[in-house]
Amino acid sequence: MSSAYGDRDVREIRDAPDLAEREALLASRGLSAPGGEGLVLGLYEGDALRATGSLVGDVIQGLATAREDEGGGSAAVLVTALLKAAAARGLGRVAVFTKPREAPVFEDLGFRRLAIAERPASGLGAALLEWGSPGIGDWKTDLARRVEGRPRPSGVVVVNCNPFTRGHLALLEWAAKLSAWIHVLVVEEDRSLFPFPVRLDLVRKGTAHIRNLEVHPGGPYVISSATFPTYFTRPRPGSSDDSVSELHAALDLEIFRTHVAPVLGAAERFVGTEPYCPTTSTYNRLMKEILPAPRADSAPVAVREMPRVEQGGEAVSASRVRDLIRSGRLEEARPLVPDTTWEWLRSPGAEPVLERIRTRDTRH
Repeated sequence: MSSAYGDRDVREIRDAPDLAEREALLASRGLSAPGGEGLVLGLYEGDALRATGSLVGDVIQGLATAREDEGGGSAAVLVTALLKAAAARGLGRVAVFTKPREAPVFEDLGFRRLAIAERPASGLGAALLEWGSPGIGDWKTDLARRVEGRPRPSGVVVVNCNPFTRGHLALLEWAAKLSAWIHVLVVEEDRSLFPFPVRLDLVRKGTAHIRNLEVHPGGPYVISSATFPTYFTRPRPGSSDDSVSELHAALDLEIFRTHVAPVLGAAERFVGTEPYCPTTSTYNRLMKEILPAPRADSAPVAVREMPRVEQGGEAVSASRVRDLIRSGRLEEARPLVPDTTWEWLRSPGAEPVLERIRTRDTRH
């Protein structure tokens, strides 16, 4: 694709030399290519690349403008081109990450601000905004309708359950004993080895005996590629991914506190300790920092952490179950999962998922 804007034009970047030039521009602004891009655009003046940006699913990422072009409207031109491309692909809603000081530029283009997070220790900050519909207002209205009449205050547990294990079950049973009502939000982003419909069904079947608990799809505002993209990627050794992941985790938690918790009437969030995954461990640490802190704009949410359930001297985890499947030792996973999960794992419908696990070494 190519579009003219005065003496400049927007072009799709595909060739290796152009992609290398684009990576150099990103690096000059302290950024790296996000990966997984479906479309990469560049704003050119002649042969000179002045700005770049990309679409990763329904998220605008990898935005950078040459230093000499800051404040000159290049970013607005590029974002407008990306929005047009997104609309042509049938996307009604698009999110964008940007620096907090640049959020007003996007608001002038019709974006709505979702959250801002700043991490003084790393000097990083980010704002998350969205454009189009359905947006967060629509999502909150739908969620409020689904939870109408449920007891308040409530407790909340956010889970991926890839797959649903006895550790997850113990956490949910513990939370249900401590709260009048528990809302379970299952991560809806379909980037795990166990597909979302399977994960949601396993959680619902595995918790059917808990009468004060309700399971919901997490939607696009709870640990998704828009709110927490680095949750789904494997950190690169020696990179700045740890700081970026911390920033994304903080953004996700800001959205939870500001938008999700009030709709659910959440006074507590329950979580299990994380002995293995550094990203989830960081998320838990920030949860205890961000959610309970006194603030004028939203009510605090207490965080209650349960020690991870152990079996055979090791913590019960979904990653351990996947490792056993990957190494051809499915039978050894039997004590780690509830009967409902085990029945599914032994069913014919599970075979394509098991085969995918055996042949792929992915984070989730």
